[in-house]
Amino acid sequence: MLLLFSLFLHPEQASGQNAEYPFKSGEQVLYGAYYNWQFIWIQSGDVEFRADTFQYKQQKTWHLKAVGKTFKAYDLLYSVRDTFEVICNYNSFNPYYSKRVLNHARINSVHIYTFDYEKGRIATSIHQDGQPIYTASLPLQENTFDLLATAYNFRKFDFTKLFVGQKVPYRMLIDRKIEDLYFRYLGKENVKTRNGKEYRCQKVSVFLLQGDFFPEGEYMKIWFTDDQNQLPVQVETKVQMGSVKALLLEAKSMKYPLSSLIK
Repeated sequence: MLLLFSLFLHPEQASGQNAEYPFKSGEQVLYGAYYNWQFIWIQSGDVEFRADTFQYKQQKTWHLKAVGKTFKAYDLLYSVRDTFEVICNYNSFNPYYSKRVLNHARINSVHIYTFDYEKGRIATSIHQDGQPIYTASLPLQENTFDLLATAYNFRKFDFTKLFVGQKVPYRMLIDRKIEDLYFRYLGKENVKTRNGKEYRCQKVSVFLLQGDFFPEGEYMKIWFTDDQNQLPVQVETKVQMGSVKALLLEAKSMKYPLSSLIK
């Protein structure tokens, strides 16, 4: 993976990132979570994202939060109650603090990461039911983001400066280590959501590592609105037991008009 990364350009050179982030404090976005069961997409839950600003250690920062859950009717099959939070520098977007609380089918875990830029370290604490608490100090590499900050940071890429098939590297903190990954730009494509709305979009595929839920490869596809918001409209990925999809249901307090909306 490191060899692959060395073949790419630096993220800012490859992507031509926009100077400002395409969201503002107060933005709320709701997605429906769908599971593919025997060729039928069934909505089994939802995920809500919210971006706010607040004071953290006497600094203005971003507070990003995502909450995902399955509907009660599906809890007997597989219940999910997940919360992701991250606090980032308002200007550089560098993370200061990240927390994940995962509840999957009676398996609970809490992941906490504290980023110390003076010492160049990430204090890591992972507590999973029935296991000893894992603690470690990881080296803090440049442009390292947690999962939630990565999701928001993707919206900053200037897709108009990419060519179809181009790979763009990014660096992400995953559980107990830092990985150098990439996404591939796939061009423009229109997407219609379940509420009948259709958007002009920019499409990418994201390389995922082998895990308990995901096979390794470019199986995650994301469609971003082709406007200044660059808001994800649809996310679809293969998992070990089928496919899952997230579709945009509602967006509030957007920074810019959703001019990509066709109808």
